Amino acid sequence: MAINLSQNLRLTQSQQLVLTPQLQQAIKLLQLNQLELAAMVSQEMEINPVLEEELEPPSELETEAETEAEAEKEALGEQSTTEAHEQQRENRDALREMDWSQYCDNRGITGSSRSGYNSSDDLPAWDYNLSKTTTLADHLLWQLQMTPQLSKLDRHIGEIIIYNINDDGYLDMAVEDIARECVVSVSEVESILSKIQQFDPVGIASRNLKECILLQMHYLGIDDELNTAIVNDHLNLLQNKNYKKIARLLKVDENLVLEAMRSILTIDPKPGRQYGGSTTQAITPDLYVFKHEGDWIIVLNEERTPRLSVSRYYRDLADQQKGFNSMTRNYLIEKIRSAQWLIKSIEQRQKTIKKVMKSILHFQQDFFNKGVHHLHPLILRDVADDIGMHESTVSRVTQNKYVQTPHGIFELKYFFNSSISRGDNDIASESVKQKIIEIIANESPSKPVSDKTIVKMLQEEHGITIARRTVAKYRDMLGILSSSRRKKLI
Repeated sequence: MAINLSQNLRLTQSQQLVLTPQLQQAIKLLQLNQLELAAMVSQEMEINPVLEEELEPPSELETEAETEAEAEKEALGEQSTTEAHEQQRENRDALREMDWSQYCDNRGITGSSRSGYNSSDDLPAWDYNLSKTTTLADHLLWQLQMTPQLSKLDRHIGEIIIYNINDDGYLDMAVEDIARECVVSVSEVESILSKIQQFDPVGIASRNLKECILLQMHYLGIDDELNTAIVNDHLNLLQNKNYKKIARLLKVDENLVLEAMRSILTIDPKPGRQYGGSTTQAITPDLYVFKHEGDWIIVLNEERTPRLSVSRYYRDLADQQKGFNSMTRNYLIEKIRSAQWLIKSIEQRQKTIKKVMKSILHFQQDFFNKGVHHLHPLILRDVADDIGMHESTVSRVTQNKYVQTPHGIFELKYFFNSSISRGDNDIASESVKQKIIEIIANESPSKPVSDKTIVKMLQEEHGITIARRTVAKYRDMLGILSSSRRKKLI
């Protein structure tokens, strides 16, 4: 059977979406919050020489003075221009010869000189008094170095143990794995571990909650027979606060169990928290919404974002036809176009964010007037249809951005909620969560309300129909324990 091979050309036409680098940059800008935008602008100013910061917009007097200066410059002619260029060259030479290292050492971070001090070479650098937060690992390593009669291998084993302790103070790595990594026996690792478990804070390097509690009980001198039996054999009942069952199983009086609980509850289940590695950071709002003379005002937070412009000096250089080769001129033109596109993209970003916030204000008018309980159900499509944009654009705008309102600071995504049935009118899920918080806040510590009771109270008092599993889900999202674990008898 013969096989015929042939070649032919075929022309087809198709459509596909291509994202240009400029469009990718514009999309990325939408996702950035205020601090990220300020960092991104600072980075762009470092790599693009034609970008410069406008400290303040020029006033009318400055504009008139600039116009008069331009006219005077034209009248003076080329001679004045040559003198001006010569003066600029002398200034640049003077700046180049300046000892910047000494200048920076004698100045503060903001560039202003230290108040209360005279200029002196004996003053320390600005970063001399900066302090570093002591981490849990630093604290333990310091105690390890102060421990006597440890060999070099013992210290190495101790360092491996310390570097595998999490922020709560528990050992995340198995003793067998540490022994294999250090090529030693398990008993040697256990010996070093027992020494580290005597370090401050008490209970550190425990492998589980039971060991953590027993270590602290031994240190505090409350490791009597009853307390030890409760922790060793009935830890689950202890967590659920089922004191009656513990008393029945141990065949002791319930009052004795309650007395033991008072001493056990003084123990910290997470001893490493006082040296937590993460630091709390203040949220910087991207927008401000406030009421002025009966009208709601939306203001963008542009405090940290520099006002950008294209350097006139480099624009004039790019316009010159002589004195530059084509490569240099093309480089300047490319950087100028990139700077202009960045400035335009930032302006468009600000307009889009303000437009989205205006739409949110329109849909959530009751929230801004009355508070969280009056939050309405809202989805991205509602805002997208209102402002004539795609849902993905609205999603990018609301990502990781915050607004300061008369009721507090909220993430923009907070205003988008699913709906919960309430008779004729639906209610936002965030409003339901707020009502659950208030119900639990007003409960009796000795008799907390169950999820089933919360469902009944929401139905009777607020007309909200909701399933018990939904209440449990919202409670978990809010970080609230179950009723059995919230119960306080002592």
